[in-house]
Amino acid sequence: MYGLRISRRALLQLGGAAATTAAGAGAATALPAVAGEEAALTGFHFGSYTSAGGPGIARGRIDPATGAPAVEGTTAAVSDPSWLATSPAGSILYAVSEQEEGTVSALTAQLTVLNTVATGGGPAHVAVHPGGSFLFVSLYGAGAVVTHPIGTDGTVGAATDTRPQGTRRQQSHAHQVVIDPLGTYVLAVDLGRDSVFTYTLDARAGTLTEVARTALAPGSGPRHLTFHPNGEVAYVAGELDSTVTVCGWSDGALKPGQVIAAAHDTGAENYPGEIAVSPDGRHVYVSNRGTDTVAVFATGDGGTSLERVAGPACGGNWPRHLALDPTGHWLYVANQHSGTVTWLPLDDGIPGAVAGSLSVPGVAQVLL
Repeated sequence: MYGLRISRRALLQLGGAAATTAAGAGAATALPAVAGEEAALTGFHFGSYTSAGGPGIARGRIDPATGAPAVEGTTAAVSDPSWLATSPAGSILYAVSEQEEGTVSALTAQLTVLNTVATGGGPAHVAVHPGGSFLFVSLYGAGAVVTHPIGTDGTVGAATDTRPQGTRRQQSHAHQVVIDPLGTYVLAVDLGRDSVFTYTLDARAGTLTEVARTALAPGSGPRHLTFHPNGEVAYVAGELDSTVTVCGWSDGALKPGQVIAAAHDTGAENYPGEIAVSPDGRHVYVSNRGTDTVAVFATGDGGTSLERVAGPACGGNWPRHLALDPTGHWLYVANQHSGTVTWLPLDDGIPGAVAGSLSVPGVAQVLL
């Protein structure tokens, strides 16, 4: 199974070379340049696979009235920057290079590379600690979580800790690192182990210590996790069994509860990509690669229960990632295979029809 999973990842990267737009989304717009800048506009970054013809990292602004993003600059200085994160102040951008050798880079707001350091094989995700002194990289290929210190100038230091999550018999694919809402714990979502590992950080030594491990359904392939705003519930997207697992969260431990299908049964294979929660905690969103939809769940009982209430088309092919804009008016979807970013208006949390589409070949992530 794991050999097939790795081959599929390589295939998905190559598939992003084509840029098309689904019916109803309108013609895809080429990456535009912007002459001016308005204070009312919201900033964004896109990460894309350069190996699939993508621009690498793009930055720009979103018009809140129309939802339309406009690109102001790009850089291909980082190869295959499939995941991005910002410093707590938002002045420094961090990007992993999802290649076999694996690196993480620090960049300025204007996309100038400050430095690049090795991480290990096949990085898939990067997260910055809210204290701003460390970042964590999940190694999908090598099956480990790597800790890097961050300098006062925002540059990334050499790794101070590499925490393997498997053995030769227990194949690990660390897919995501999440900091809990209070900044006390570091959680690593492991697709290969069907588990979520919980660590504490020793800020002096720059090392992680495992304090808990939560086993999810065998074969579920947990990919990404997100917390409810109340800090007492977490939601885990299962990539391989197309589910969402609701978990209680207390004192560093997850307690699995309800498991619900991530998409309507269409007979087609489906692989959830990203999972997000609305700021008010009323809705959970999942990007569905296969059905090419956005699943919308209403939360109940303090976030401990989910009910699927909508599943609109995403307006593209293979939605790898989605993001909610800070105003709460728009939902953005990174459609990897069609090479488009689409945006949908939100009406009381429910997405409407696709409002527009921007051509971004090999797009992997929308960072708002």
